[in-house]
Amino acid sequence: MGSPERGCLIPRPAMVAALSLLLLSAPVEIASAQVPVPVETPYTLMDDERRLHFEAGAEAPLRGNGPLTGYVYAFVTRPHFLDKDLYLRMVVAPVYAAAELIHDRWPTVDSAIGVGLGGGLFAASHVEFRDGRFKDQESFSGDSAEGTLAYYHRGPKIFNLLPLEGQIRLRPKYVWYDRSADTSDRFRLPENSAIYEGRAGIRLGGMPPELYPTTALELSLWHGVGYRETAGRYGFAEQPEETKHLTQRTWARAGGTFTFWGTQASAYLNAGIAEDTDALSAFRLGGGLRMRTEFPLLLRGYNTDEIFARRYLLLNFSYRFPIWPGQDRVHLELVGDYARIAYVTNHHLPRSGLAGVGATLSFALTKGLTLAVGYGYGVDAPRHHGFGGHEVTTLLEFKY
Repeated sequence: MGSPERGCLIPRPAMVAALSLLLLSAPVEIASAQVPVPVETPYTLMDDERRLHFEAGAEAPLRGNGPLTGYVYAFVTRPHFLDKDLYLRMVVAPVYAAAELIHDRWPTVDSAIGVGLGGGLFAASHVEFRDGRFKDQESFSGDSAEGTLAYYHRGPKIFNLLPLEGQIRLRPKYVWYDRSADTSDRFRLPENSAIYEGRAGIRLGGMPPELYPTTALELSLWHGVGYRETAGRYGFAEQPEETKHLTQRTWARAGGTFTFWGTQASAYLNAGIAEDTDALSAFRLGGGLRMRTEFPLLLRGYNTDEIFARRYLLLNFSYRFPIWPGQDRVHLELVGDYARIAYVTNHHLPRSGLAGVGATLSFALTKGLTLAVGYGYGVDAPRHHGFGGHEVTTLLEFKY
């Protein structure tokens, strides 16, 4: 997280939150039974370089009927785009694209304004789970178009190292819902609607957009509000769900990644509350696809987004080391996760305490190409009248 070099993309901590706003991509549909869900690319701390990253991930259950989930996108940053104080961020996926243009040092030298557009297929899709089972007849597709207006204000560097920045983001969008190949004809879709979202927060430090950053440290607190113009009932007549006009969420993250003696350790604490929410706006936990969202709520051994939470406390730990000494290409990562959940109505699991463990083997194939293959065991995941979920994950990153 060193100082920006002369001529770099973001002089000083100016754009600590700049990447978080455009960064939406849509996953690829890997299996015909799987309805893709929207994802966000991760936040970058001090993204002061010209970047071109390709990220891909896939996850599949070894036990249970969970879907095969995946994503692929290209992440691009361009310094001094048309002008020395203009910065361009882009995310391009097969069926989704988003871009943001950021004007630094305006309206004051310590602030910046960002304007963005995005949209595409499947960006508002919904994958339904109940009691640990994938409900393909209750899952549906959704497309969206959106705009973004963001304001950033940077504070001082703490300890002359960690940037502090506040952020306000407005994100109006319109969503269209449609049936997927497996959606039941009896299932009533939610109404198409305009949704007006706003978010404000403060972040100290941040996370680079990499699978295995050398060092990272973050403490952040956020509050988001969403207003759905057209709300009402959807679902089966015998088990209806309901969307709310107004939803609110507050969440926080604290933790870091540190490298020492050729090994790497990470620990993160995530917490959130969304008492005013519905199933379409709830916190979703589960899976090991760490590049899917800006705030990944990882719980190994569980299906991706299997858990619907109105309140959660989540701990993630990992330790990564060379699989044999004297080399830096093949590493083994041991992970442990634990969550306490207050569930959304009609989306309860048998237990409120959920534990997961796993291991990931990563290969540095070239200087910029990394492949990781992982296994996760969900200790408390309900499967086949018992407990124990098994998931395999593959991640691929190319940095150019």
